[in-house]
Amino acid sequence: MRDGAQFEGWTEATANGWGALIAWVAGPANTRRAPAAVRDRHTEVIVMTDGTVVRQPSMLSDEDLASIDDDIDMYLAAAGIPPLPRGYAWFIRRPAQCHTDAVFWSAINQGVQEAAPDAVEPLELRLVVDSVLRALCA
Repeated sequence: MRDGAQFEGWTEATANGWGALIAWVAGPANTRRAPAAVRDRHTEVIVMTDGTVVRQPSMLSDEDLASIDDDIDMYLAAAGIPPLPRGYAWFIRRPAQCHTDAVFWSAINQGVQEAAPDAVEPLELRLVVDSVLRALCA
């Protein structure tokens, strides 16, 4: 269900605070959710030793996944946003000019960087993202 494949013209929000913030700011008319399949527990740990990068496969535990969700909730709380219901993959409607997920995320990131290059706090980012999304959808 990656890259909005389930919903044509929609992109899957990243499973982190940033993706959740973008989904919330986009609003109910521009978001959808689908029950998350069994969560992908596969990850990769990158270890650098003596200048050599080693990639090691790893599995996330139930506690790891709960910790990720808790971190997302804390990020949203810092932005003044209630937690999103857990157990879903979240999708955001891409504006017409954003034909791919990469173009959408690039436009968001570039718009935020241009509008407020020093913004780092979730609350200030929330306000900037709102204006960036409005400009993209205009």
